Amino acid sequence: MFISLSPDEIYERKLTSQQLHSAIASLPDKQAKRIYAHYFMGMSKTAIAEAEGVSEKAVRIGIERGLHTIEKKLKSFF
Repeated sequence: MFISLSPDEIYERKLTSQQLHSAIASLPDKQAKRIYAHYFMGMSKTAIAEAEGVSEKAVRIGIERGLHTIEKKLKSFF
C-alpha cells in the first residue's frame, strides 16, 4: 500500500528529522553514541556496556539523560 504525502507533510518530516539530528549532535559524545547505537543500530544496552567496558546501569543512565536533553531541545523548536 502506497501513501502519498503532501508537500507540507514531506517538508514537516524533513524539518523534524533535521531537528532530531541537531539535538542528538548537541549531546556529549558518549550520550550521542549510546543513543545512536541503541535506537538506530538496535544494540541492547547490555551490548553497548560490554563494548564500552562499563556497567549496563551507566549506559542506561547516559541514554536517559540524553533523551531528556533531546526532549527539552525539541520542545524549544515547537
